[in-house]
Amino acid sequence: MSGQFLLIGLALQLAGAVRVAGGDYGNGSFSATDRNSKSMNSEHNNADNCNIQDCLRCSSEAAPGTEEVRIICAECSGTKKLSPLKDACLDTCPAGTYTDKNNVCIFCHTLCAHCNGDAEPTSCTACYPGYVLNLPDGPVGTCIPECTEEFGANCETCAANIAGSNYCSKCKSGFAPVNGACVSMTQRTSPWCTPGEGVCAACAENYFLLFDGCYNSRTFPGNTVCTQATSGKCTQCASGQTRGNGSCLSCPVGCSKCNGGENSQTCSECLPGYYLSGSSCIECDKSNDGIQGVANCVSCIILPGSSALTCYVKIDRGDDTKKSAFSTGVIAGISVAAVVVVGALIGFLCWWFLCKTRRAGVSSSTTTLIHSKSA
Repeated sequence: MSGQFLLIGLALQLAGAVRVAGGDYGNGSFSATDRNSKSMNSEHNNADNCNIQDCLRCSSEAAPGTEEVRIICAECSGTKKLSPLKDACLDTCPAGTYTDKNNVCIFCHTLCAHCNGDAEPTSCTACYPGYVLNLPDGPVGTCIPECTEEFGANCETCAANIAGSNYCSKCKSGFAPVNGACVSMTQRTSPWCTPGEGVCAACAENYFLLFDGCYNSRTFPGNTVCTQATSGKCTQCASGQTRGNGSCLSCPVGCSKCNGGENSQTCSECLPGYYLSGSSCIECDKSNDGIQGVANCVSCIILPGSSALTCYVKIDRGDDTKKSAFSTGVIAGISVAAVVVVGALIGFLCWWFLCKTRRAGVSSSTTTLIHSKSA
């Protein structure tokens, strides 16, 4: 019997929620809820005790897992945003966070590079490199591993690299890539794409042609390349450089904005998962020019007045990005399997007890008669 209950426990564990990554807070790792609820203990209104740039008011708190007390900022000046670790006042909140009504950076769900005002996994508006945004309806959705689920279905070649993630660039016959996923072309012209052989030949309004697919300029990942499109061509590039022919100059890898000529592009802003080092964007887990990278980090910045990298979010990818997260299809399959296993065990237990009762030669009616005679 102990083995049977162990199996039930295993099935229930498989059916439960799976957390695949956590963020970094000092030397510890915490969930979004833990990180957003760190309390401040005592205030230091004296400006001499507050050495954080652009901070109006400081306080102190115990560092997680230690007895050390550290000074943190309680309020930033003007329009500055208080960092999620309360260690800096920033112009904009870092990747993986959103700005609340008090100008405080609050953590999104771990897999969201940007989100729509809460920490739910379905509120992502952008993803980290290696993940793509699954939009069931509207501008928000969930981040899933690249080239999986609908982004891998009916795809022959998943090699269109946009914002550090791969999308389908060539679909099977009868399909064409729209926003990186293969869509059925049941008519000669779809609402978004004029199909070719597994590709798009032209795009509809608000969409633009990129890597032989049509992308929406208003949602991720299209908006990382083009922020406005007319008649199927880009009219405003996200990089800040727009050509007259409707195409955008390619920035170096990791850059969200760049400038310079065709072969001399320099970065001025970086995509999530990268930090600016000089005029180049470097992956958060890579070291460069004396700056030490942080393993598994996907959201990082160099704070004002510092030469060290601060990491806000980590995702442990393992050897393969696809191993670091369960897709919704896999979770659904596990849940169904767990239900089947539990159902089978319940059926077996019922059969076992009935057989045991019959072998003893005692039925429920016999038991009742015996009790009656004893009375």
